[in-house]
Amino acid sequence: MDESTQSVVSRQLSELKDRCGLSIRAIAREMGYQNASSIQRYFSQDYAKPALPADFVAKLLPVLVGKGDPLISREEVLALAPESLTDLDAATVPSRATAPLEIKGQVAAGLWMEAGLFASEASQKATFSGDLRYPVKSQYLLQINGESLNRIARNGDFVLCLDYLEAGIEIKSGDLAVVERSRDGGHTIECTAKRVIRHNGEIELRPESDDPRFQEPIIFNEHDEEATEVRIKAKILSVIRQLD
Repeated sequence: MDESTQSVVSRQLSELKDRCGLSIRAIAREMGYQNASSIQRYFSQDYAKPALPADFVAKLLPVLVGKGDPLISREEVLALAPESLTDLDAATVPSRATAPLEIKGQVAAGLWMEAGLFASEASQKATFSGDLRYPVKSQYLLQINGESLNRIARNGDFVLCLDYLEAGIEIKSGDLAVVERSRDGGHTIECTAKRVIRHNGEIELRPESDDPRFQEPIIFNEHDEEATEVRIKAKILSVIRQLD
């Protein structure tokens, strides 16, 4: 088959392989496969699909990111995936990491909660091993307390959080996030979980709830020196719900 029939993502995958210096066999083993034949088809000139499977790309991320010269970025690997690849898709792929994630307590969904209120629970560990796309040390779990995110995360659910600064990603308008505010000259620190919308210099924290008590967004002006200081602490990647 003529090389021109090979899809763009397949050629890009081959270029990333050459750049990282690993053979297809080595990449396969790093991904958890025994033989190169398990992934050979994605490098083939016969592969004509416009994207690689989401689960394949999720497993490929920890193998390629940070290797090569110049270093391969997360965005370059994610570009091989279909547009439908979501945070939850990658988070549900079995991880090679064995270290359990830390449960750092609770976060309010509805009201602000003092950040240190549940600090005694920070030593708990979970068997969930996190999202393959990001360093496990940048991830942790919080338990939702409240109903203002109940369309997405109910009271008692756990949310997988990513320290976005440590992971080197950007928070985008529309992301779900853990937000911190300081009051009383920094003596009181509080946290909540909301959807973050940025526009015209304002941060709008929107609830995602069918509870009539939680419908109004909280709005802060980033340029108002007297406004309460608000800081986004983490991006919420996915929701973990325990079976009753």
